[in-house]
Amino acid sequence: MRIPTVRVCLLAALATAACDDTVGGNVPVGGEEASDAALERFVRRAYIDLSGLPPSDADLAAEAAALRTGGNTPAARRALVQKLMGQASWANVWVEELENRVFGGDTLEVRYQFLCSIIRQQQEACRSCTAADPCDCSCQQLSTLKTERDQLATSASDLRGGTSTSAIERRYAMAIGYFALSGEPENRARALFDDFLGRPAEGEEIENARAMIFGGLGGGPAGLLFQRHGSNYADLIDIVFDDEIYREAVVAAVFERYLARQPSSAERSHFVSVLDANDPDAQVVIEAVLSSKEYFDP
Repeated sequence: MRIPTVRVCLLAALATAACDDTVGGNVPVGGEEASDAALERFVRRAYIDLSGLPPSDADLAAEAAALRTGGNTPAARRALVQKLMGQASWANVWVEELENRVFGGDTLEVRYQFLCSIIRQQQEACRSCTAADPCDCSCQQLSTLKTERDQLATSASDLRGGTSTSAIERRYAMAIGYFALSGEPENRARALFDDFLGRPAEGEEIENARAMIFGGLGGGPAGLLFQRHGSNYADLIDIVFDDEIYREAVVAAVFERYLARQPSSAERSHFVSVLDANDPDAQVVIEAVLSSKEYFDP
């Protein structure tokens, strides 16, 4: 079966050869040169998706002109995408969207203020705390949550500094603030699958994840998931984030976020093979998708 041209182009987006190669040095194969309106639409879309804000009039004109001069090739579009992803605003937007997903619409600050306020009321050792920041207290439970919150607050700057998206997601998955309100271990297992694998957990998966959350006797294996044994919650997180299923979910999430569709089998296989198996980073997939002809001309 023939794969549609736009998807072939997307699969080729990481290669040096482009589907937008020109005939006679000017006109892209299979169509006319992009209009000024189309170039400006792409610039606006990329800015809003990657920075959360539209470009200024000056930026819009300059970036559209750069695309026109560069022939509107995937390489020219990639240059803009990389420029935007190199700015602080992109990392902030990416982390905000992650927090919105895993905290059910809460921000980091709201989630931890709520948890710390509850602990202040319930734990005798923490009731004497009077700081305006509910987590700012020397009692062990609140001190632990404050340290955790402060580390999570560095996620955007760490992402800009080279930390992978999977390492950031793993950090949130391990956080007390993430799973504290989940209730029963079964709900924690369901949340992990929904939030980081993009699908509901099946019955046997829930049962084995639940067993790992409870922990094995004497530190021994407690459950089996994705053909790997685990003894505790940390093992469960390693199993989830180290598996190819997670990398498939990363690819699917990028396609859904920026193209509003699921990847084809060929696209999924291609981009999973591109991702580092030990430390996958969604940024390489985002760059390719936003540089594609399909994103330019949806």
